[in-house]
Amino acid sequence: MDRTLNMRDVARRANVSVATVSRALRCPEKVSADTAQRIQAAAAELGYVYNASASDILTGRSTVIGLLVPTASNALFGETLHGVQDVTADAGYSVIQCATHYEAAKEATLIDSLLQRRVHAMILTGATDQQMPHVEKLAGDGRTRVVMVWEKPADCPSISYVGIDNRQAARRMTEHLIGLGHRRIGLIVGPYTRISRARSRLEGYRDALEAAGIGFDGELVLERRPDLLEGYEAMERLMSRDQPPTAVFAASDVFAIGALKAAKAMGYSVPRDVSLAGFDDMDMVAYQDPPLTTIRVDAYRIGKLAAQIALEPIGSPSRNYCLDSDLIVRGSTGPCARRG
Repeated sequence: MDRTLNMRDVARRANVSVATVSRALRCPEKVSADTAQRIQAAAAELGYVYNASASDILTGRSTVIGLLVPTASNALFGETLHGVQDVTADAGYSVIQCATHYEAAKEATLIDSLLQRRVHAMILTGATDQQMPHVEKLAGDGRTRVVMVWEKPADCPSISYVGIDNRQAARRMTEHLIGLGHRRIGLIVGPYTRISRARSRLEGYRDALEAAGIGFDGELVLERRPDLLEGYEAMERLMSRDQPPTAVFAASDVFAIGALKAAKAMGYSVPRDVSLAGFDDMDMVAYQDPPLTTIRVDAYRIGKLAAQIALEPIGSPSRNYCLDSDLIVRGSTGPCARRG
């Protein structure tokens, strides 16, 4: 049955105008509670289901937001999605979530797919170095609203962002380990050769070493895709060296959980034999044995702020937020018991 006729049927049954029906079904908060209830009851009686896609075509206004994350298996990105959905649902928008798996080719395909769907905005969890020029162009050409989360894009004034200072946060964690007497500190970090936030965490680690007069040892830095198994295997490799580190900074809690299991499997006590720290403060890290020292990031707030920016009209000025992150000290880090 034709969508317009169906909506007219609902309007007649509820004794309101077609415009009021449209407004109530798209954004029920914009009509009185009594009117919204009457229209919903009429629609239910008639078996009418609102077609948001058709409405978007007729109005020329998209009510879809695209969200690109590196992986759907990381609970932290789930918190960001939760924040996005809490804002978009109240505004009558829906969210398409896509996972890039840290692959530039997949990222490019997904961005093009979202553009073909004419999404109102795209919220990107950073972008690979290969895609940044394309993302900058998208932000400037007025086709869609672009918001980057979890990091601050360098020299891109047209891109809105909601993130943290990854470099400063990683430096703070490394300084914590140095302050405990550690001088041989391993680093398990994400794909810094392709992802800027991982590169910023590596730079923060190096900054802290340099400030403390500790030479940088590339053999103690392992680049991995954030994954439990990758964290496990990286820790195994670090602790199998002739001179293993006395502390390891896993620049993702996912790495840290895998690394903790590897340390125990190898017979090391944490933190007596080796200190271990993470990054993100996922809920589960406080329940590890021992609980993990980490950097706390408000992933939910990142999602809410990003969604608020994304819902603004296309062409609105960019808006930027650099949120605080906190060092959370728990039982997995302690004084160095041997020379590094």
